[in-house]
Amino acid sequence: MPNPKVGVALGSGAARGLANLGVLQVLHEEGIPIDLVTGTSAGAVIACLYAAGSDLKLLGEMVEQLDWGDLTSWTLQRRGLVSSEKLHAMLRVLTRDANFEDLDIPAAVVATDLQTGEEVVLQSGPVAQAVQASLSIPGVFVPVELDGRLLVDGALVNRVPASLCRQIGAELVIAVDVGFAPLRSHIRNLPDVITQTIDILSRQASRSIEADVLITPDLGNVTLTQLNRSREIIEMGRLAALQSLDLIRDKLEALNWGCSTS
Repeated sequence: MPNPKVGVALGSGAARGLANLGVLQVLHEEGIPIDLVTGTSAGAVIACLYAAGSDLKLLGEMVEQLDWGDLTSWTLQRRGLVSSEKLHAMLRVLTRDANFEDLDIPAAVVATDLQTGEEVVLQSGPVAQAVQASLSIPGVFVPVELDGRLLVDGALVNRVPASLCRQIGAELVIAVDVGFAPLRSHIRNLPDVITQTIDILSRQASRSIEADVLITPDLGNVTLTQLNRSREIIEMGRLAALQSLDLIRDKLEALNWGCSTS
């Protein structure tokens, strides 16, 4: 039989989602095949940059130089407090303004239709716009209007899109769940109120993750906004991936990976 298709599903988590990058670094370094990727929110960013051919090491170094001011700005729009246009512009550059059809490997991201509550899978058209939609926390970020829909953060409906990996062709699914940040004890402003509320609701609505290998980096007390801990977060992702390598290789061997029939 031909080698099985391996899919990697990267979960949401804002700054905690940088652990996804550490996981991908290790899989790439260890020669684990990645035939397709899916992602939600922060996971959508990492998944699509990987699919667009970004150097994972350089990406890690770049992230260490960023803060939220480089990615967002306050806005006076009615539908959100924060604009993600800076991030959108950066994603356009890093993906070379690609459409999904142009990516090195297949990718898909998850967003939420704010008007219907439905899960929306984005896997065609401009990559940067789809990722922007997938990470747009409602009430904080301005929603993205796309194809007649008003799209917001995919974490509301599918935090770790492992099932989507399977749907688009993966026979072996590796999923990364960065878990939930500690709830805030000090609520300072409206964005804090909104993100805390969504976090509480997401915990209650969390679904089972249908993966062959589930990688869960131990991120401890890392919060959603701590980009200043990016190096530490990435290293935690790397450690979790290293600890999962034997299981991944066992799963691949069980599917006759690397073998061919005459």
